[in-house]
Amino acid sequence: MFGRFFDALAGPGKADILEIRIHGVRNTPPAEMLESSPDEIEKVFGDDLGSFWRKRGERPARGIRSIEAFSWGAQARTGGGALAAIGRAFVHVGWFLLLPYALANLGYWTRRIDPQPGDTAGTPKWNGDFGAATVRVFGLLLTLIAVAAFCSVAIDLVGVQCFRDGQVCAALPSVFDGLVDLERDRRAALFGLAPIATVIVLYVIARRGRVAYEERVKQFGTDLDLLQQERSRPLLATRGFWTESRIGQTSEWLHVSGAIALVLFLLALDSAYLAVGDCWTDGSSSITGECLAAGFGNPLAAWFAIGAAALLVAIVVLVALASHTTSDGRTTAKRMASMTCLVASVAGYGVWMWLAFRTTEGEGDGKVFLGLIGTPIALIVLALFLALAGAGWKNRSWVRRVISAVLLVGGAALLLGSHAREGDERWLWVGGAALCVLLHLVNAWTTPANHRFEAWRGQGAAVAMLLALFASMALSSLLVLGVASWLGTSTDKADTSYIWRTPPEPQPELSLDVPDAYERFAVVLTAIAALMLAVIIAALIVNMVRFARFSLPKLAWSTPSDGDEERAPAHDRGGLETPDPSTYAPRVAVPAARNRRRLTVRRSSHLLHRGEPLFGWLAVFAAIGFLSLSSAVVYEGLRAFAVDRLGENGPAGIRAASTAVLVAVALAAVAAVVAHAASSSERPLGVFWDVVAFFPRAGHPFAPPCFGERVVPELAARTRAWLNDPSARRRRGVILTAHSMGSTISAATLMAMRGDRVPAGVMKGEELVDRTALLSYGTQLRAYFSRFFPSVFGPDDLGVPGTRGPSLWRSDPWRSQVLDEFRVGLPAPKADPERSLTGILGAHDREVPRWRSLWRRTDYLGFPVYGYPEKHNPVDRGVTESAPASYLWRIATHGDYLGTEQFLLARDDLVEALGEPAGGGGAP
Repeated sequence: MFGRFFDALAGPGKADILEIRIHGVRNTPPAEMLESSPDEIEKVFGDDLGSFWRKRGERPARGIRSIEAFSWGAQARTGGGALAAIGRAFVHVGWFLLLPYALANLGYWTRRIDPQPGDTAGTPKWNGDFGAATVRVFGLLLTLIAVAAFCSVAIDLVGVQCFRDGQVCAALPSVFDGLVDLERDRRAALFGLAPIATVIVLYVIARRGRVAYEERVKQFGTDLDLLQQERSRPLLATRGFWTESRIGQTSEWLHVSGAIALVLFLLALDSAYLAVGDCWTDGSSSITGECLAAGFGNPLAAWFAIGAAALLVAIVVLVALASHTTSDGRTTAKRMASMTCLVASVAGYGVWMWLAFRTTEGEGDGKVFLGLIGTPIALIVLALFLALAGAGWKNRSWVRRVISAVLLVGGAALLLGSHAREGDERWLWVGGAALCVLLHLVNAWTTPANHRFEAWRGQGAAVAMLLALFASMALSSLLVLGVASWLGTSTDKADTSYIWRTPPEPQPELSLDVPDAYERFAVVLTAIAALMLAVIIAALIVNMVRFARFSLPKLAWSTPSDGDEERAPAHDRGGLETPDPSTYAPRVAVPAARNRRRLTVRRSSHLLHRGEPLFGWLAVFAAIGFLSLSSAVVYEGLRAFAVDRLGENGPAGIRAASTAVLVAVALAAVAAVVAHAASSSERPLGVFWDVVAFFPRAGHPFAPPCFGERVVPELAARTRAWLNDPSARRRRGVILTAHSMGSTISAATLMAMRGDRVPAGVMKGEELVDRTALLSYGTQLRAYFSRFFPSVFGPDDLGVPGTRGPSLWRSDPWRSQVLDEFRVGLPAPKADPERSLTGILGAHDREVPRWRSLWRRTDYLGFPVYGYPEKHNPVDRGVTESAPASYLWRIATHGDYLGTEQFLLARDDLVEALGEPAGGGGAP
């Protein structure tokens, strides 16, 4: 009844338009999106993870029939559910451990991936393109690095070093006392179950969200028109992009079996060399050929180690093969092979444990677990050179790719081989490895292709993988050194008198011995932190000493008002309308009080725009640090220098200070995660998770579940349901009003719906996307997503001009792009409706697409999506820097777009573009 009343009120020729508001990284509540209160809204569709809401008793206004708010944030951030606070704490710590895998997954999507062949539409087939296998193997190495860290804690520190000469570490609970009489191999085999169990927990955590999405994803897949031809479509417009898993059980089983095989290898290696004198007994990672041969003195253990190593090699090969998915029997064969590896690793570990408890003769005892002396460094070297390989993937020349591959393989072999050399000869091997890396980078950086519109000049995969390795080693070192510090804490109490305390005597050389890799990384991390701090301070000094005039967008107003300072020219608001290339961005000497506040917020917001170059510096420092960490000769040289300058206790003092910094960071990080878990069920680093969990899991099976696999189908399904309603009496339309990350979701949804048509009714045969429009605000589509993920959200895919990266040292970090656009002008939007978002939104048959995007200079996460100038800009519109509906005047930043006049005017444009003349009624 009410529907007919509103139909009559709207008039016979009017369109019924649904506005769907999609929030961004702030996870804005539905009531706030609807500019209402919680008791005035109601749920239309959905569940606890994703839902659509609207006002009760809403009335049509300004050409809008209904307004709904799409709340999707719980899909990306829910972590604890109904668990008790202590249970959520463990779950959140587990989520935090997935950070390196999330970065590895981002590295997969930063690569150049060509459009999928037409026969892949809606099928499991997937061509990961060049570099996909390398990222997958790199992801496996990250898993093994974590396993090595867990082994260092469970087997080395607890299982071996904390049981010595009939004594047990005082920090361990008394329940461990019963293990003191077990032989070393038996204790190690028992404690080896702990790292295996931890990997299984990570596997379970990573899979938690998948089941919640599967049914919606499958339903969405059945609605796709698989008959449509797919030829060179953007990845997001490829049928089946959101419906088919890019990494599944095959890779998951291989990672679990690789973890078990590595633990078995470490146990067997330790047992083989335990009774061999003069091999690794001093804790050094150096090894000679004689020592390798001596391990066959215990043939059973030696052959177990060789078998486990062979199994690891087979797993690496299968991981690489699984990077390309086919729909024939080869996929089944790879899955069966992965299951065989899993069964073999489990069986091998079971046999080893049976033999360990069956043998009655002990193999002696030692101070440290020998299997972990060199293994972490070897894993770091392999992961480092795989990450460096990403710097050359922008080369399309196979000759250059082969040259880089040869150089990197040679460099890794030389660096690993240096540990088997002695004396000054090691410097030659390390120098040869460094030369190979340098030549590889020269080969990668001299490519003739133009990558100025891509992050880090097309080397995003290398940066992402280096940061993933850095995060992995940071977490591993924090874990190992933190536990070592706890276990090694003296039980002697200090003598106290009045206000004074006498520290106990320093412990003798009986303290626990931590594998070299983690202590070295503590020093590396301290040095990197100092260097990054110096870079940040320098950038702050350069950019914070003065106020600068930035180019400002013109603002549209519905009514003139001469007294409103927001309507004053840009110069009077502390900005510029047209920048002068010779002076941009000029200094503001003495700004007025109100303008001073604007300029302060603009300056602060633009500091956060400089993340790309900062992460680039961090990746460079990390690469240099890992190269030095992996070379014993470099650290020996640094140690000699420290002894010469600081005395005999200098290296120990540096190591102790670095370890103290790491332990303090570890305690602070764990405390923050636990405190957050006690007060919230959202995952830690919620904003970060919104970005990394958007893309499907393709680089690492333990990466966070992809919420895009549900949120995109849900938004598409709601849009389709409105437009396909057979009872509709007039034409219908949908405006997606998207904030921040919501604009990324909306762009993906529009591309996914490309080609779908209305099956019946007054719009029968029309494409759904022809009845949709997009109003984005505070978006990062061009500034970040098009640069970081050029194959998914590239300029050609969005249909917008590319943008240069930000500068770390300029007052306006986007100075080069601003000046280029004002000097050369903006091109017309891409009009191909099959290839670009602007084409999908109508640029193919009209000059201006059905897309408006709002931005302001005070937004720390919002950018223009088409360009900075107003002239010939079909998409971008400026928005006021004053927060609307605020009792006291304040500067608006990343929020406060809804309710502004510019928002309502931009929406009016889209209402008119959908066939409804705007006007009448008040603001909703």
